[in-house]
Amino acid sequence: MIRRVDRILLRVSGLASAVRHYRDVMGLRLLRQDRRLAVFELTDSPTHLVLHDDPDLPAEATYLLVDDVRDLFRRSEQLKLTFVSPPAQVARGYRATVRDAFGAVMLLIDQTLAGTPVEDCRAPAGLFPGVPARCPARPGPLIAIYRKIARTADDLPYTPHFEALYEEYIQPFPDPKPDRAEVWRHLLTIRKSGRLPRLGEATSTPPVLQPEEKQMLRNLLGRDAGKRDRLPYTQRFEEIARKFGEFRGRPLPPHALWRAIATLTK
Repeated sequence: MIRRVDRILLRVSGLASAVRHYRDVMGLRLLRQDRRLAVFELTDSPTHLVLHDDPDLPAEATYLLVDDVRDLFRRSEQLKLTFVSPPAQVARGYRATVRDAFGAVMLLIDQTLAGTPVEDCRAPAGLFPGVPARCPARPGPLIAIYRKIARTADDLPYTPHFEALYEEYIQPFPDPKPDRAEVWRHLLTIRKSGRLPRLGEATSTPPVLQPEEKQMLRNLLGRDAGKRDRLPYTQRFEEIARKFGEFRGRPLPPHALWRAIATLTK
């Protein structure tokens, strides 16, 4: 069933310098590089090393190559495998996160589809490509809860309203239940599809920042300014909050920081 280690993902802080180091110092052959990701072939091994600075990909992950992820999904009861979510399509095949009979969690991937020459583990499409979706969204219940909470999505992160929505929404899910980041992604995916009710403008007021604070926040956001909706409930948001608090000499509450980011990047 398991053939070999297919690829190892590592997040690096500086992709360009990391590529030079692994290519010129460590002697690995570079197979592919784009703006956020580089794929190397390990010497004397078909295993690939994937370096990236993409917040949508895992910081560290090891994918095991199998013959057919979908076949394992069909035979999961017989093999005593618990699939965290159904197989998801990637560039050259399918991937899935599974738990074996002893509780060990494994990332599986296959090469059952024709595609790009090099697999990068990113999903081929979607609002959040490359993010393992542990639990499929349940739009009907989430829309009903959102309507009941009655606070617009842009004003929800890091509020008691979001906590109430989160706690009610995750109740029917089996363990492991989706975390806050995944529920936030579910909400935004529904909004992108046009099905999320319009609840008017945000009710909270963004904090007043000094010009130098605004510039610092822009610097901290960098390329993430163009995809700010992905930030809530991520390590990247926590990093920005920490550095911005150090710059100001005092922390900004998470909801206030989110409103500042949302206002600054409109």
